[in-house]
Amino acid sequence: MKYVLRLTTFLLLLLPAQAFTQIYADEVRGIFRELRDLDGTWFMPTDRGDRLESWDVVDDSTYVGRGMRIKPENGDTVTLETLRMELRDTTITYYAIVRGQNQNKPVPFKLTTADYDGYVFENPKHDDPQKIRYRLLSKREMQVFTEGKRNGRTVTQEYVFEREFTPGAVEFRIKAGVNYNTLRKTGYFRYADDDKANIPAFGGKPGWEFGTQTSFKGRGGFITINGELGISGRYATVKSRFDVDTSLTYARDVTYQSIWLTLAVVPEITFSSEGRLSIMAGPYLGILIGNKTKGTILPESPNGKNKLFNPYNDFKKTDIGLTGGLQYKLNFGKKDLGGIIGVRANLGLSNIDNLYDRDCPIPALCNGRISFLGAMAYYSVNLLKI
Repeated sequence: MKYVLRLTTFLLLLLPAQAFTQIYADEVRGIFRELRDLDGTWFMPTDRGDRLESWDVVDDSTYVGRGMRIKPENGDTVTLETLRMELRDTTITYYAIVRGQNQNKPVPFKLTTADYDGYVFENPKHDDPQKIRYRLLSKREMQVFTEGKRNGRTVTQEYVFEREFTPGAVEFRIKAGVNYNTLRKTGYFRYADDDKANIPAFGGKPGWEFGTQTSFKGRGGFITINGELGISGRYATVKSRFDVDTSLTYARDVTYQSIWLTLAVVPEITFSSEGRLSIMAGPYLGILIGNKTKGTILPESPNGKNKLFNPYNDFKKTDIGLTGGLQYKLNFGKKDLGGIIGVRANLGLSNIDNLYDRDCPIPALCNGRISFLGAMAYYSVNLLKI
């Protein structure tokens, strides 16, 4: 009985220790993921030329870096030190190889503190430095503080770097999706017979999206510039009736099926280098390449080729506006295709009406404006991974 009690007591004492070790291990892995924010190139202007520090992620347990100086006289880059961070079990170690010191062998510094004041690496056996602290002041600014001993006295140094935006990667993507667009009206529109039932009424219809996307990613992974080229099928409804002159009345009760070539430049921001969610917004340009109608059009074209009644001429040929929304990294299937699902809203800023202001005798009576208002949902994949 005493043996059983002793064994039970021992196991109860052992379990908290194991649980504590596991929690601590998870915390260390979390800290190492936070240090991934160093990824990228950082620079600091000095009298002897710009000083740079760059970091690259090798895998989930290794980061490598370099400290460099750019000579102001000729622009040559000189490597001052080779850096490395490693996660092994529950220990994070920072290694530095400084040119011409310690027989060019790595000097290890173990992580001792990680809090709001930064990440502190220490090696009391080394002379200078004995302590190295990294602190991210913001997504764009980093402070490096060192402390050591020289001739028996404490010496400190501080460096403040700014993140340099350089293209870290280029992705070529293909995307497809659906949209829903409506024609938004403002201003005054003509209508027939002074009957308000003839005032133009616009509505929306579902359409489609297809296109390509070239993404230029910054080294830190936070900022991406997306250049997009695509084809968009925008469908919208209209019901109206108005007089052009004393002898001619236009009537529309149709669905417009318009096709637009779209170009856009859309900056994108991700809130962490490993984040899945991002926001994006930017301008777009649409060029009308086709438009047909389904429904009733009066008067009918006598031969089907009269430009006066051609629905292609109901819209102006360019549409300028803004697009913005969210993207989320989401891969389907076992193969990693770099999948991204996105939702956006589009707001047309230019007037695309070319029908109701046609042959208008009094501009004040036909100052109406029409623009697209819509939303889209799409899925894109990285072409290089297909």
